[in-house]
Formats: sequence, structure tokens, C-alpha cells
Amino acid sequence: METDKYFIVHKDNKIFYTLVKSRRKTIGIRIEKNGEVRVSAPIKLGRKHIEDVIREKAGWIIKKVDEVKKKNSNIVQREYVNGEKLLYLGKEYTLEVVERSSNRAEVSMQDDKIIVYITHGLLGEQRKQTIKKILEKWYRKRFSEIVNEKTEQYSVKLNVTPRKVFIKDQKTRWGSCSVKGNVNFNWRLVMAPVEIIDYVVIHELCHLKVMNHSKTFWALVESMLPSFKDNRRWLKNSGHRLVL
Repeated sequence: METDKYFIVHKDNKIFYTLVKSRRKTIGIRIEKNGEVRVSAPIKLGRKHIEDVIREKAGWIIKKVDEVKKKNSNIVQREYVNGEKLLYLGKEYTLEVVERSSNRAEVSMQDDKIIVYITHGLLGEQRKQTIKKILEKWYRKRFSEIVNEKTEQYSVKLNVTPRKVFIKDQKTRWGSCSVKGNVNFNWRLVMAPVEIIDYVVIHELCHLKVMNHSKTFWALVESMLPSFKDNRRWLKNSGHRLVL
């Protein structure tokens, strides 16, 4: 696989892109979550042909890159201090940090608060990273309980049996299903509304029956969750908010 970086000029706009050549037969253009334009093309295809295709899609590329940049500019830069807002199952909670002499770190929920207990005396970056680590551990545990229950529930309805269920920290996916029958879920989904978790679980379990995104696959998803298009749209528009 060959990878190189180039750019073209289109109506006073420079479109920078990463070119990946492989044994594929067609040209594919993807906008990554960081705004990078990634072009995949057959090994023997010349640059001129590739850049002609990019120019044809230039309006779409520029629009999508701008959308990604706008989303990224809205991502919260957390300080992990009292008063910050955290998401849990689609609802906003207020972070409260409580110091105490005990070395035992824990998290509790009270009304509309998520309370993190930390050791007294932590300062600066160490304090921030400690709070983040405690919260992530708590989120992962909660998500594991929720997603395992839902996987069991929908596996029965679909008459499938996943080989293993993994909770992962995936950067670009909310879930995935391997050819071996393993299903993977992104723990950050615990910040989304429950119906969004339902959608991702159903989506990946349906791949145990149909390992592609054909009409047959989407019909199976819809038979389990008629509102799946709304859920998919929510992830596309609001998934960037599911950050810690």
C-alpha cells in the first residue's frame, strides 16, 4: 500500500489530500473526522485521472471539510472542574469534584450531579488526568453493564450468538463486527441516549447475519428498529459531543 500527500487548486481553494494506492478497483474519497481528505485509488491509476475525479467532487469535498471543521470547533475542551457539564445516557449532569484524605477514588450520582472523589492535594495536570481517568473507568463500567444486557436482549430477538463482546476506545467507529463473530462497541456511547445505544447494538448484531450494508441488511435493521434512520442521523450530527 502506497501513501502520499498532494493538493489541487479549485476556484482559489487548495484541496489537500492523502492518496492511498492499493489493489482496489475504484476511486474512493473519504473525509476523516479530523477534516483530512483521504483518496483511495488503484495502484496503476495515474495522478491526472485521480485529480480529475477530485475536481469533479471538489464542491462536495469543500462542503464536507467545512462541516467537519465546524463540528470540531464545537468540541468541548475539558478542565475537569466543578460546574462542567457531562453527558450520561443523553442527559446533562454537573461535575462536582470532592477532595478527601482517602486514597480511594470513586464516582457517585446524586440528582443532577456526577460527583468524583479524589485524593486531597492533587494539582494542575495531575489533578485533571486523575479526574479524567476516574470518570473514564466509571463510564466504561456502566457501559459494559448496559451494552452486555442489550446485546443479550437483541441477540435472542435476532437469533444470533456473538462470539465475544468487547468494549473499546475506537476513534472513528461506534461499533464493529468481525468475520469471527466478535462485536465491538465504543464506550463513549454511554453518553448517548439509550435509543442510540440500541441502534448501534442492533446494527452490529445484524452484521452477524448480513456482513455488508446492502438493502437486505438495512431491512433487517429496520425490522428491529423502525426509527433507525433518526438514530443514525443523531450520531452523525451529535456524535462529536460524546467526548470526555
